[in-house]
Amino acid sequence: MKRGSKWLIAISGAAIIVLLLHLFAFTSYYIPSAGMENTLMQGECIIVNKWSYGLRLPFMSLFSYTRLKEKRVEKGDITVFNNPANTLQPVIDRREIFIGRCGGVPGDTLPVDSFFTTTLPAGKQVNSDEKALYSPARNSGITRTLTIPQKGQTVKIELWNAMLFRNTIVLHERKQAEVIDNTLYIDDAPVHEYTFSQNYYWMVSDNSVNLANSRLFGFVPQSHIIGKAFSIWFSKERDTSVFKGYRWNRFFKKIP
Repeated sequence: MKRGSKWLIAISGAAIIVLLLHLFAFTSYYIPSAGMENTLMQGECIIVNKWSYGLRLPFMSLFSYTRLKEKRVEKGDITVFNNPANTLQPVIDRREIFIGRCGGVPGDTLPVDSFFTTTLPAGKQVNSDEKALYSPARNSGITRTLTIPQKGQTVKIELWNAMLFRNTIVLHERKQAEVIDNTLYIDDAPVHEYTFSQNYYWMVSDNSVNLANSRLFGFVPQSHIIGKAFSIWFSKERDTSVFKGYRWNRFFKKIP
């Protein structure tokens, strides 16, 4: 066998191994913002373990959602997941990827204020996508108890949480739902409670000013979970030259 052919076989074999590892074991994720500082810094690349919560099989456009050896996300885990509020891309594993810390697991009850743990920063402009979630009924300054839905659990629907649950039912339970005159209607029938078919999580940011978390996009279904943040493999300050800005002390640092 010629030397060139041996190199071609070796390179092809290595590429196949890397592809298989990416599909079935680990993936890499770039931290684009300061939402997880100071645990994860903007400009870092991390390794994500796809087996932490059971492997979600790829190619969801061809096959239905399947997870091998499913495990629940634990509270406090830094978790990578697909955007649960993307209504333009029907295939879950083709949606953009987010990262957050799990603040609530299925069956949890969380004390929340009128904006579900925080108020909007001063000067924050609410766009059309956010208006559906930031319902006026929630802006009362009263602390309430939010239930994180668990598969098979029946949750009470109230005025202050109706819009959040309506969004969840439409996006992830695949039912027609609307809030009319302060009442939730599902398939044209008024309801005051609902039994959920999936497990859901509440994701938060380490940087409380950041809004790219469940305050904006709502509950994250188990089907959207990719894996757990495992280790930092690259860290560099943004907008620095190729020779500057490296955070050498953070290379290959395990993520707590």
